[in-house]
Amino acid sequence: MSPRDTGRGVAELARGRTDEVTIELGGGNGHGAPPLAETPPTFVVVRLTDGPGRTRRYAVGAPEAVQGLEALLGAMRANGHRAVDLRAEVDANELVPYVRALAPDDVYVALDADGDDLLAALGARMLMDGLAVHLVVPGFGAPSVQATVGRIGAHTCISLRATTEGRVAAVVRRAADLVGAALLLALFAPLLAVVAALVWWTTGTPVIYAHERVGRYGKRFTVYKFRSMVPDAEQILRRSPEVYRRYVAANYKLPQDEDPRITRFGRLLRRTSIDELPQLWNVLRGDMSLVGPRPVVPDEVREYGDYGGLLLRVRPGLTGAWQVAGRSLIAYPERARIDLEYVATRSVPDDVRILFRTVPAVLLRRGVV
Repeated sequence: MSPRDTGRGVAELARGRTDEVTIELGGGNGHGAPPLAETPPTFVVVRLTDGPGRTRRYAVGAPEAVQGLEALLGAMRANGHRAVDLRAEVDANELVPYVRALAPDDVYVALDADGDDLLAALGARMLMDGLAVHLVVPGFGAPSVQATVGRIGAHTCISLRATTEGRVAAVVRRAADLVGAALLLALFAPLLAVVAALVWWTTGTPVIYAHERVGRYGKRFTVYKFRSMVPDAEQILRRSPEVYRRYVAANYKLPQDEDPRITRFGRLLRRTSIDELPQLWNVLRGDMSLVGPRPVVPDEVREYGDYGGLLLRVRPGLTGAWQVAGRSLIAYPERARIDLEYVATRSVPDDVRILFRTVPAVLLRRGVV
């Protein structure tokens, strides 16, 4: 509508001729009003310390993700540079020309949930300019990947595949599980018999506690432990919403002195970790491994968020990085970070080191509640 038409409409409205003029006020859901344009996200561009051969390196992405890259790779100090040359906030629609004008050699693109498609497009354009582009996936425990570059017609295709355990390493690990679990069961057989008799004598049956856990690829399995709680422990836990809330808040555990479910003999079993020895049978069955992340209950998987699939790529373990690092002294999400980092970088030598560190951790009762 032109200014002349607008003036005519207002004059007619003043004379009472409202039947010929309709005035609509557009609100959030106003009919006829065009939708408000979505504000493009703002990204941070930061000059990093020079790389080998004095290559000019820049990081691009959301503020938190870029800050993490600065901590790892180092941020360029002033040294005569203008502040705008070292750090700037740039709108998405100006990002590509802005970064090009900086004449970088390496560009580290920190992908993030917000605007990751725009950042990926930036990386692709920088790659076409002949620059070295590094796509960084933020988060903890991201799996190591193998990258290959190919072509689909006239398009360049960058393929990323999560690395998996080699066949030889998998065979060695499984053989170690079988031999180790069999030897330990034979070694501890007299102790297992005595403990079973004491559990039966002090609290009756059942002697073994069976509970459902989530294993490799999300398969449910039954984990076995010497019973350290009263027979109706699950009902006691669910009976009080306040107790269950504290149980969840404390990493799905309660302090032994405050847990009404644990028996007197059960406290001794837990302090010495003897209650977990029947899980050697789980190792023989293939449900578990000697070393791995602890088996989790279904409710715990959500603590790992989008990384739950990564956790379930491997068998849970009788011991692992979390146990030797402090067990119950370490709360979520730090426990999740430790477990996921182990899964992403696991190797047979690392498993051997964890096994050797397990002995002093048990003897010192580190992190036992």
